[in-house]
Amino acid sequence: MSNKSFTFSRFLKNILIMAGIGIIFVLFFFFIYLPSSTNHNETITVPELIGLTFDDLDEFVIKRDLRYEVVEDSGYSETSDPLSILSQNPKPGSKVKMNRKIYITLNAMVPPKVKMPNLINTDVQNAEDILNTNGLKLGSLTYEPNLANNAVLAQTMNGKAIEAGTSIFKGSSIDLVIGDGEGVQRFLAPNFIGKTLDDVKFQINASNLKLDVINFIQVDSVDVNTIYKQLPPAGSMIRSGSLIEIWVNGNDANNEVPDEAPEGDVKMEK
Repeated sequence: MSNKSFTFSRFLKNILIMAGIGIIFVLFFFFIYLPSSTNHNETITVPELIGLTFDDLDEFVIKRDLRYEVVEDSGYSETSDPLSILSQNPKPGSKVKMNRKIYITLNAMVPPKVKMPNLINTDVQNAEDILNTNGLKLGSLTYEPNLANNAVLAQTMNGKAIEAGTSIFKGSSIDLVIGDGEGVQRFLAPNFIGKTLDDVKFQINASNLKLDVINFIQVDSVDVNTIYKQLPPAGSMIRSGSLIEIWVNGNDANNEVPDEAPEGDVKMEK
């Protein structure tokens, strides 16, 4: 049994010794042991994975002492190959510790489906914006006679009409039928020269045209009651409902203009 008596100085000395040992232990743990066990100051640059295929991941990730995990919600890009990498986290060039996990998003094998929007009666520019918003593409435009200028009359895909709400693959091309704003079909003016007035009236009615003015003028170059001039000229581009003016060799308007064509004004000259 020790005969040394207790003194305050001896007690304080022991406390200081114990505190010093504790400080040394803490410094050793945080500045020597912990850095060595966690590879302190040893980082890896995250490689560029976007665009690579899934089969190339081992070479670019595992061989660099990194790991990867595929995010469940796959994305889709029409311009990328199926199962190619669309995005990654952390981003390329980031500095990470060894064995860090990189989360990647793969391009889907099959495009997701979207609902076909309703484009009928919208203008072309608005229709294209709607298609882009829904992940669809504007295909060919076909113009048809219709008073609705630049408006969508029909929406088709692969030559068949497609109704709004139909499920189709994202990235599909939609063809549109557009109104030309004219509402009528254009065609070449018939040739009335050399025909009789009755024949011309019949032909005008059959062509959905309107007889505007009949000019009766005596000439020696054609037979009586024969057309020798017309406006618009034969072969010019006209549309349904256009007005036709004709010149007839004759001098008797009352006998040459039947009651069924009251819309044609009659002029007589000699």
